[in-house]
Amino acid sequence: IAEVDRALQVLDAVVVVISAVEGVQPQTHRLVQAVKSAGLPFVIF
Repeated sequence: IAEVDRALQVLDAVVVVISAVEGVQPQTHRLVQAVKSAGLPFVIF
């Protein structure tokens, strides 16, 4: 998740794509929480 935190510092927005086969995974929840903490707009597909 450290790489995600660094990447979020240079982004303007985030698009999260969830696999229809594998569904929501634990890392998906961690990613969304990190995006919310960074205050970035995001959309989930």
